[in-house]
Amino acid sequence: MKTEGKQGRFSFLRKPKKDKNSGSNEIVPQKKANVISVAKVEINNNFLRFLVAKGFLEKRWKPVREIPIFEITNIENFGNELSVTWKDTTETFAIKESAEALSKLRDDVNVIIEEQKKLTENNARVALRKSELISAINASIGIVDLSFDVLIDLQDKRINWQRIEAYSNGFGQNLVFGGQTTASFNLDFSSITSAVKRQVAKETSKEAYIILKTIYEYFKNLSLEDEIKDNHPNFENSKALISAYYTLNDLLLGKVVGDKENKKENEYLEENLQNLGSGTNVKVNAEELLGSISKMGLDVDRESVIEASRGIFKEQLKSLDTSQTQENPSCSPESLEKEAQN
Repeated sequence: MKTEGKQGRFSFLRKPKKDKNSGSNEIVPQKKANVISVAKVEINNNFLRFLVAKGFLEKRWKPVREIPIFEITNIENFGNELSVTWKDTTETFAIKESAEALSKLRDDVNVIIEEQKKLTENNARVALRKSELISAINASIGIVDLSFDVLIDLQDKRINWQRIEAYSNGFGQNLVFGGQTTASFNLDFSSITSAVKRQVAKETSKEAYIILKTIYEYFKNLSLEDEIKDNHPNFENSKALISAYYTLNDLLLGKVVGDKENKKENEYLEENLQNLGSGTNVKVNAEELLGSISKMGLDVDRESVIEASRGIFKEQLKSLDTSQTQENPSCSPESLEKEAQN
């Protein structure tokens, strides 16, 4: 007869040995998480404060836990117990308040969290809008300069095509601006480059005007319905800025062409500079700028006058980045807390 090994054929019937490391084989029910007993809970300065009463004759409220509301990821109530999850930890509090009162407090906390989330998203959108507008303005200013440079040099009796070609090369192949919070636009410079290479003055002039018109209409058509008025620069500021810069260059071109009457243009420039200054940190001195433009046509180098006049304007453009977005008091964390409790 064949002998079985130590385990035996029916070893599975034997009582298993106790594993020293695993402990008992019995299933031990999970203990309920510790519940912290408190007398009351309140919302204060965007903190959820849990308090107990201290003192016998004169009660003093002492906080045993203060949880930043904006760090709470979940809050629930079951009867007179409030469960709060924050920093990946869940704590449960037994509170001497009615279930109805705790339900309202839970809702208040959720309202504050949701409103803060919306505020954060809005601030991110505002910052992106500002960045996109500044990028569009800076890119456009350079193209405007080159376009007016072409138009100004085309007024010479002997056109310096070599210099105009240098301007044309400055355009590059195209300019593509794709905004997430602003409209996109695309400028193709192949037509003006071709006209310059063929040295066709009329066609070159026409293409330069098309470029200027495209940029001007882009800013003009920015929808005020999608405006963030408290953001600077905003659409309105940007329109005033581009209009002012166009007028500046138009005045310079007018001096070369021989325009004698420019009172309306001067007033329009001053008006746009005033509008621009009221909403941003761009404070261009209109008197200084017009004084510089007036030197055009005198015994002064034309290029130096153009550069100086544009420089007065561009120096102030550096302040565009520092134009502050005005805070909306109704969107502050403190106001969110008050609104939730009302």
